Amino acid sequence: MGIQGFLPLLKSIMVPIHIKDLKGCSVAVDTYSWLHKGALSCSTELCKGMPTTRHIEYCMHRVNLLRHFGVKPILVFDGGLLPMKSEQENKRARARKDNLARAVEHESDGNSAAAYECYQKAVDISPQIACELIQVLKQENLQYIVAPYEADAQMTFLAISGQVDAVITEDSDLIPFGCPRIIFKMDKFGQGVQFQDSMLQKNKELSFEGFNRQMLLEMCILSGCDYLQSLSGMGLKRAHASIKKFRSYDKVLKHLRYSGVSVPPFYEESFKKAILTFQYQRVYDPINENIVHLSNISDDIGDELDFLGPTMPKDIAQRIAKGDLDPITKMPFEVLLLLKQKGNSELLGCHLLLLMKQRTLLHIDSENWGSVPPPNIHIGYSSATNNSEFTESPCHEKKSPEHTVLRKPRQPIHKPCLGLHGHTNVQDTAEGKTREEATRKVTVRSAYFQHKQVEKNVYGEKQDCLSSGIAIDERKNALSE
Repeated sequence: MGIQGFLPLLKSIMVPIHIKDLKGCSVAVDTYSWLHKGALSCSTELCKGMPTTRHIEYCMHRVNLLRHFGVKPILVFDGGLLPMKSEQENKRARARKDNLARAVEHESDGNSAAAYECYQKAVDISPQIACELIQVLKQENLQYIVAPYEADAQMTFLAISGQVDAVITEDSDLIPFGCPRIIFKMDKFGQGVQFQDSMLQKNKELSFEGFNRQMLLEMCILSGCDYLQSLSGMGLKRAHASIKKFRSYDKVLKHLRYSGVSVPPFYEESFKKAILTFQYQRVYDPINENIVHLSNISDDIGDELDFLGPTMPKDIAQRIAKGDLDPITKMPFEVLLLLKQKGNSELLGCHLLLLMKQRTLLHIDSENWGSVPPPNIHIGYSSATNNSEFTESPCHEKKSPEHTVLRKPRQPIHKPCLGLHGHTNVQDTAEGKTREEATRKVTVRSAYFQHKQVEKNVYGEKQDCLSSGIAIDERKNALSE
């Protein structure tokens, strides 16, 4: 959902940018937002469980667009369910269920247009759908990370730790998370707008003079977010004015109670948890290959921190990040796929026993089937690239060794990042020329699309042969007559 109405109020500091200005940079991609957009064209098939690859093709076209302009994408996937977001997730699940029922009803009535619209609202991007894209990324030797919980926090961690130079998303939640550089609204031509938190003080629609990061975060939570609904009548502008006047949320709530506004007794405690979730949510560090907090957590917060994302063993976190385990059920995707195909609960036990004996593909331990012993796990690479190294990103300033980027050693990028100083590069080029460069055929060759082209060519040859055979038979019949 994000922070409702926030991005339009930041219009004055949103700078036009084209992805060619990010040449030589590493960017984290909010992959679920791409999958949701791609699923709009095949929502009916996905809701009915029919085979389709259009949502995968949508994502791969944009991946290849980034690669064509010399940008290194790291695709980030959402992970398990975050307790603080359970109410919001249940609400969305109910809405999808209702829209699916309406879609079936419209379809039975023959109203295909209304049914199609409802199917688009009913489609759900599940970990199984994400796994289909991950298999393609493995074949293409592209980097990716499955977050232990939310992709927003994971991408912010990669950005603030210097492992990526920017984030591509549609979600305004990354601003209260503290992500320093975000590309919003990237279209199929590579055009978008850039947000930098260093520009907030220059914003015109809402003045942030005198605001610190904590005040910005509390303003966003007060206006309503995924972790806490807003109070009645509390929109973004009122929340901004309240925080600007009273400087902290507790003083705002005290003033509201004094003014006769109804504040639920649980609201203040939930507000504190929402702040901590934005600040310290659990994420995965691909350098240390373990679960860490988004930022260093103090000792006085307490021990009951499962609302930040329950803890999990290191080996489970590694296998989730690698895309081997379903982040919600913690079960291997191979087992889930087999169960889906056969629909037999007894098959699960048999398959697990077989895997325990073989201990090859999934490395399942006989005492703890969810654990994995192999020590060398390189996130986002297939088994052919286990010798990956960490090399420093050329796009940002010189950083300490712990602020490094996972890169492929065979294709090092040494060119500096362009476009860090606003939109000069975009405006220096004529608009027509920019659009021409953006729309010309992408020269990056993807094996995924080559394979689909081969299938198309084979199908065409079969059709040609069939047509030729029919024509020969017709000529023979004509001659005999």
